[in-house]
Amino acid sequence: MELKTLDIFCEIIDNYGDIGVVYRVAKELKKRFENDVKVRVFLNRKDEFLKINSEAENTGFQELDQISYITFDYLKENISDIETSDVIIEAFGCTIPQEYMEKAYNNSTLLINLEYLSAEDWIEDFHLQSSPLGKGKLKKIFFMPGFTEKSGGVIADSGYLDTVKNVNENRDFYEKKYLGEIENLENSITGTVFSYEKNFEPLFRDLKNLNREVVLLALGEKTQESMKKFFEKNSVELFGNQAKYGKIKVIFYRFLNQEEYEELINVTDFNFVRGEDSFIRAVLSGKSYLWHIYCQDEFAHMDKLNGFLDKYKRVVADKGDNEFIINMEKLFKDYNFRRENNLEMGNEDYNYFFNNLEKIGENNEVFRNFLIQNCNLINKLKCFIEKY
Repeated sequence: MELKTLDIFCEIIDNYGDIGVVYRVAKELKKRFENDVKVRVFLNRKDEFLKINSEAENTGFQELDQISYITFDYLKENISDIETSDVIIEAFGCTIPQEYMEKAYNNSTLLINLEYLSAEDWIEDFHLQSSPLGKGKLKKIFFMPGFTEKSGGVIADSGYLDTVKNVNENRDFYEKKYLGEIENLENSITGTVFSYEKNFEPLFRDLKNLNREVVLLALGEKTQESMKKFFEKNSVELFGNQAKYGKIKVIFYRFLNQEEYEELINVTDFNFVRGEDSFIRAVLSGKSYLWHIYCQDEFAHMDKLNGFLDKYKRVVADKGDNEFIINMEKLFKDYNFRRENNLEMGNEDYNYFFNNLEKIGENNEVFRNFLIQNCNLINKLKCFIEKY
């Protein structure tokens, strides 16, 4: 198909993950198709988008970097003047306004349901499968992101990979930009913590016994509130946006837009991340990381984690370090084993992680390179559209 227009629909629920993915996909597809394709992004609400893009305005229609961002309300009010696109991407099974769909059934060609990232084996069977829409010429296809060649892959966009390279080559500049207030930085371990509700007592216990100074940059409301509860329990006073616990300094970091977050996690020594978008950014950094998955009923989140660990082990197993695999697998599982998102105590032991950051990074580099070379979602999506 010779693509001329592309519409992407995103229904934001209660976090930045969905819009973060859509924002990234839109920018990269516009870049890859160049000026030949008109890209529009339709959003049910604007608050989260206004935060991840500091140039965005509180309006129903705007253009940023040659991409149109349009609210559902604006779409409905102006539907008579808006033509549907050749190709439509429905992010995460969102509900596209009926006013648009009634025109799309006969005027559009392809509807791609871009699903959530998953590492479970079954997604390979569903990837690129079709689903009938019941009327018109429009066809619906499922696109399943994952960690294997037979899946839809991960978003290894060129913009982010350029950021990784740029930060690594200009580390002094970015250290001053993001870590400039940290004293004795060269002798400290620094890391970001971005999580759901979490009891951080085991983390502070193990870090306190570590023979190094540690600086934690607490990101996001849930992380910061969870850490503040720990400090309240242990009678630790906050001084402005900082707290000190033994050799551990915690900085309650300001909100970052997407580009700033990407730079920050590539200048720190490790990153604790949550959800999908920040997780893939951490994976593609090649640095040490832990992934906090959103808790689901009947421990469904643990199935996702086990799927990821299985794919990870397949790639790095030939390095022959069985001790590494055993320790990291246990930490990932202990870090995520919970019945609901709350402050219940976990069984994590972080000692291996913080004593082996270099080894972990070496293995993560192997996995990162595998994904970039074999599982690039943007390449797969562009190729599928062009061949359809």
